[in-house]
Amino acid sequence: MSDIEEKIIDIGHEIFKGYGVDDATAQILSILNFESREISMEELAHRTGYSLASISLKIKNLEHFWSIKRIQKPGSRKTYLYMEKNLLDAFATQIRNGFGTELEIAKTKITPLIEEYRNHADSEEQKVKLQAYENYLSEINKFEELIHQIYVLIDNLKENRV
Repeated sequence: MSDIEEKIIDIGHEIFKGYGVDDATAQILSILNFESREISMEELAHRTGYSLASISLKIKNLEHFWSIKRIQKPGSRKTYLYMEKNLLDAFATQIRNGFGTELEIAKTKITPLIEEYRNHADSEEQKVKLQAYENYLSEINKFEELIHQIYVLIDNLKENRV
């Protein structure tokens, strides 16, 4: 690996640390993000200095949120990894997978509980809690609209980019 490639990986590490992940995760994400081809988990373990078990565990927690694909090659028992390079699609996936779950749970499970709580909130403390619950749900609804607008913008950017 050239000196420039190493510096780019280091900068990527710094960028991914900004997402609040630990050092190992940031290093894995940086390598996968700037690697132009799929990379075996063994090679990733070698390059990071972490055990194959650690890499496997980290990937299991990352792949859904960061658009990491596991690839099996014919005739090989190794698992290869590839991270989506299209930033617009990757960003949309992160939003969908990260916040979509919260939105779905809040709307389907918390909403009916708030309705039920509203009918039983008699004390001042319960009314204050009800207000906090209702505020949360209001923010969830606003957030859902924001996410929808982000998807529209992403689609527009992708169409104009071609």
